[in-house]
Amino acid sequence: MRAILVGGGNLGSSIAELLIREEYDVTVIESEEENIAPLEEKLDARVMHGNGASIAVLQSAGIAEASLLLAMTASDEVNIVTCLLGKQAGAEYAVARVSNIEYLTTRNAGGSFLSDIDLLINPEWISAREIATLIEVPEALDVMYFAERKAMMLELPITGNSPVKGRSMKQMNPESPYLIAAIVRGNKAIIPRGEDKILEGDVVYLLAQTSEMARIEHFLGMRREEATSLMILGGGRTGRYLARFLEEKNYTVKMIEKDYRRCEALSEELSHTLVIHGDATDLDLLKQEGAGRADVFICVTDDDKENLLLAVIAKHLGAKRTIAMIRRSEYVNIMEGVGIDIGVSQKALAVGAIYRFIKRSANLLSFTYLQDEEASMLEFIVPPACKIANRKLMDIHFPLNAIIGSILRDGEVRIAKGNDMLKPNDRITVICLPKAINQVIALLS
Repeated sequence: MRAILVGGGNLGSSIAELLIREEYDVTVIESEEENIAPLEEKLDARVMHGNGASIAVLQSAGIAEASLLLAMTASDEVNIVTCLLGKQAGAEYAVARVSNIEYLTTRNAGGSFLSDIDLLINPEWISAREIATLIEVPEALDVMYFAERKAMMLELPITGNSPVKGRSMKQMNPESPYLIAAIVRGNKAIIPRGEDKILEGDVVYLLAQTSEMARIEHFLGMRREEATSLMILGGGRTGRYLARFLEEKNYTVKMIEKDYRRCEALSEELSHTLVIHGDATDLDLLKQEGAGRADVFICVTDDDKENLLLAVIAKHLGAKRTIAMIRRSEYVNIMEGVGIDIGVSQKALAVGAIYRFIKRSANLLSFTYLQDEEASMLEFIVPPACKIANRKLMDIHFPLNAIIGSILRDGEVRIAKGNDMLKPNDRITVICLPKAINQVIALLS
């Protein structure tokens, strides 16, 4: 399969690496000549210098034989034109990165020329939606809903007073209404089996019915506290989308933005958000506006370093939880070491959306990266003719590095147990390590 990727920046190069792993024949088109040599050194791909919105350049890259065209430059308009030209020239599928939400809403309304583009991806919107979901359960490092939001999975740290610390999987009650779907120790993800123990300092992925999760957290030594005082640093696109999401959930929000004109526009657009004009690097301003009293302090400026610094400062002032958005996913691993509670990688979220698109099939409903791509969660519809339909879980030779977590049937969700039988049209979630993904997809094809 041939893929052409226009724009070899931070996001583009990560997508190229993903496509190469998936055995695509990748050509990268980059407009900045000084970026050509680093890309050639980094990627096992053909790298061309040129304007991806030029039909001549696309033809030179082999667009007529391309199964996939991705336009990931910083310009919405360049990306859209590139994809429209590429589809006309023979590309089977086209994906464009856009930052302006109006392009998404226009395409989704139908009847637009944008409908010719198979996927529009907005990293700022995806990041804002992820952060809004995290705020619903502020004690978790990550929150995921699935099975029509009737089930959820939380990423939770294991502390010294956790009742499950030191216990192995086989010591857990086999009829418990939850599942520990994965354990992360250091930077390594584990799909746990009977002898695997939970240790202090581990991070676990806990799966349960949404209605039962708060009670289960309490049993596991966690305490859920509703976030009421929220402060957002940064009124750019991500901050604006986030404030909208939070207003829809009836949160009262305070936002700090240093650009006065942007403050004026935000004040007119947002109805339940107090917009403050000021520079958040001013420690007196943070103290005056109550950053230290915030239940959640969220940093979503366009500057990774500023987000990291101010999240640390807010935590030092007393904020209960801090969230920092970053564009360079390699910073995620240093978050905990400097005292930041949650790091949201815009790049990882966008790459996950692309992966979900290239792995799409009629029965693969969703795909989510866990622990910075060390594990994944997939949601499937069980096809009538697949290898595991009409069989009990205990009788299925499922990959060792994968586990079925939940089953949604006739509107009711349950945590999967060995005696459960998978029936056609069940909606199931699977948690697995990267090396097991293709095996799982094959079993469910």
